[in-house]
Amino acid sequence: MLIFLISKQIKLVGYDIIIYMKNLKKIKTLTSKIEAEIAKGFLQSNGIDSFIFADDAGDMYPAQDLVYGVSLMVNKCDFRKAKELLDALEFETEDG
Repeated sequence: MLIFLISKQIKLVGYDIIIYMKNLKKIKTLTSKIEAEIAKGFLQSNGIDSFIFADDAGDMYPAQDLVYGVSLMVNKCDFRKAKELLDALEFETEDG
């Protein structure tokens, strides 16, 4: 699983994670982690790894998700396929 690899890289070489983060692209901004988890699960069931980023102080302030949103990120090489899948699903966000 890719998340395990990221945490392993952080422990070994912090620079590797910075390079890896540059290979990610935001595909959606959602209003809750629940929406993001649904989209992530859908992408994962279609063979695409995705990552959720939220500025909610480690779930201590979940209301901040409403203000700042929750970002769903995918690898740049998977972006086009992931966008087609989410568009076909007609996954609604506050942006429409």
